Amino acid sequence: MRATNVCVVVSVFLSTNLFAETSRVIEEVVVTAEKRESTVQKTSISITAYSDEMLELRGIGNVEDLQFSAPNLVISHNSQSPVTYAYIRGIGSDQLVAGFDPGVAYNVDGIYVGQPSSMPGDLWDLERIEVLRGPQGTLYGRNTTGGSINLITKEPTAEFETFGDVTFGDFNRRRIRGVVNGGNEVVAGRLSFISDENDGYQENLAGSDGDVTDYHSMRGKLKFDLSDRAELLITAQRFENDGQQSQKKREAFAPVELAPGFIVDVYNGAIPNPTSPRKVAKDYPEDLDLTNTSFNARFTYDWDSVRLVAISGLIRNDWFQTSDIDMSNNPVQTQDWDMDTRQFSQEFQLVSNSDGPWDWILGVFYFDEDLDTDYIFDDTSVAGFTFMNGGELETKSRAVYGQVAYDFRESGSPFKLTAGLRWTKDEKDIFEYQQIPQFAVDLSGSMDEDWSEMSGKLAVDWYISDDVLGYASYSHGYKGGGFSMGQFDAFDPEKVNALEIGLKSQFWDQRAQVNVALFSNDYRDLQVNFLQFTSFTTDNAAEASINGLEIESTFLPTDGLTLNVNLTWLDATFDEYQFTPVIDLSGDTLNRAPEYTVGLSAQYEWQIGQHGNLLARLDYYWQDEVFYRVQNIDRHREDSFSTADAVLMWNSPSGKWSIDGFVKNLGDEDNLRGLTVSDGLSTGNNSFESYYPPRTYGVRFGIRMGE
Repeated sequence: MRATNVCVVVSVFLSTNLFAETSRVIEEVVVTAEKRESTVQKTSISITAYSDEMLELRGIGNVEDLQFSAPNLVISHNSQSPVTYAYIRGIGSDQLVAGFDPGVAYNVDGIYVGQPSSMPGDLWDLERIEVLRGPQGTLYGRNTTGGSINLITKEPTAEFETFGDVTFGDFNRRRIRGVVNGGNEVVAGRLSFISDENDGYQENLAGSDGDVTDYHSMRGKLKFDLSDRAELLITAQRFENDGQQSQKKREAFAPVELAPGFIVDVYNGAIPNPTSPRKVAKDYPEDLDLTNTSFNARFTYDWDSVRLVAISGLIRNDWFQTSDIDMSNNPVQTQDWDMDTRQFSQEFQLVSNSDGPWDWILGVFYFDEDLDTDYIFDDTSVAGFTFMNGGELETKSRAVYGQVAYDFRESGSPFKLTAGLRWTKDEKDIFEYQQIPQFAVDLSGSMDEDWSEMSGKLAVDWYISDDVLGYASYSHGYKGGGFSMGQFDAFDPEKVNALEIGLKSQFWDQRAQVNVALFSNDYRDLQVNFLQFTSFTTDNAAEASINGLEIESTFLPTDGLTLNVNLTWLDATFDEYQFTPVIDLSGDTLNRAPEYTVGLSAQYEWQIGQHGNLLARLDYYWQDEVFYRVQNIDRHREDSFSTADAVLMWNSPSGKWSIDGFVKNLGDEDNLRGLTVSDGLSTGNNSFESYYPPRTYGVRFGIRMGE
């Protein structure tokens, strides 16, 4: 009887106007996740991809915003920098010192970005963004044991067009963006720029306010059609970031007992630590000066059945940052950090370009990075001392890879088989030092290590129907070993064996799309990092298992309504990890690995006669509790949180004009986005917190001219 009633209710619901007939179909997003053009639904890996229009509608203006839309993606911030470190399916890094590679790779226009600080702080004028989940060891190689985030910028075209917008909001938000594009059949150019500023979300009772945005970027591209077969694309970009995500000490200011009976009070006379997460009282100026310049060139030549692709990249990144470590208006502890990197990469690919059942790709890859860094920590309490460390690090990586696939459908079987292998060799040479002049500490030394690994993939695709694809894959991934700069320690590579089973489906006349992925990852020598006193340490002691389920879905019930539902479950635990001789973390949850997340969105668009159209959108995200450090103790735990964004947009009939109003973090929640802990200093046991922005609102005015 209960089943009959449910069927009646569902039938009535589907027959209402809410689910009326519509001619709309779900838009396909073209991707190059496997270094050849395909679509999300025809690519047998877990991938979330957003076009430029999707990014705008979702309010995704930077990489951090992605985590509220892409399943099993968590963005981390270290210290007080705006640099984003990605975690996918519980794998990532808290890169507090140089020498430690990320677990999720960043790629911009096919260029591997060695340092997360070299990632652009905006997503303006993109063709699309792709989030690849799970190890990508064959085609992307080093440091992809968690996955890869790929940014693909827009290329120049011959048609003239120019467009841009201005945004004004609370906290004195000012943003200007623009694009100019044009050319002819031989050469075309494109120039894009963005300037984004606000006055900060954190009130400082003793100095300049924090959590400030001050970001400026310009990108130029030239595209040459050298012949019917050859093409050259040159890109140059420069961005400057003078903003910072300021932290706050969680604990109240209080005296500290450094030894039995020895009590110091470095906070004597200081303004009490404000209880509001949006208020601090710091005396030391906190500054950021991050400048990045990059150049890349992509040359392609098409034969009848093979395409040659050559991608060259240069990145120069200069980063200087200061922080108030005691986080009070007393002059107790400060830090200055300087890091400069120079990166060169070269990749050659031969990609099949025929209509037969065979698809293949062969490639070679070379990467060279030079890094210089200096860190200064000043402590005026007790005896007073200055701790300094840093050094120089050179990293070289070489790889040869190939992947081949055979489609049996031409012979009547609904399967495709894919196999790939990649050989990688990483070399690192380091000179490092550590000094404490007041205690006559003056240490220095050099080390060099190299590691090589064979990674690969084996997958089978099952074309159940034209709109349903099932797949199963097994892959082996690798992340290189390294050094913790200034700590005189070395750690070994991290390795993973991953199994994934997935289903990608469209139905209901292509008005419904449901993608499901079930995965199990087995990590060996998992690199785990943590901060103790002034020392940042990396362990290889951990073995971990990560199992999970991801569901991404889109529905078009009517001509104007679009619904999205994303659900994830994640079980990420240490199988074996002896943290200290007396602390065993086996069975504990990995940090930044929420067990459940939920993402919901609803968008409705309607015509308003001859006056254009209106679009309303609401996005909601909920995340389960997480641990921000490796120990599962209350101090390192953050409760579940939720956030919601809304936008109302008007577009003119010609598409020339657009206006939208938006609100982000509708509930004005104080949601934690990062936590750094440091114990044993004269300031006590410190929990340094950073928060996502509070509720913000604003209005955007846009104009478009040309084609």
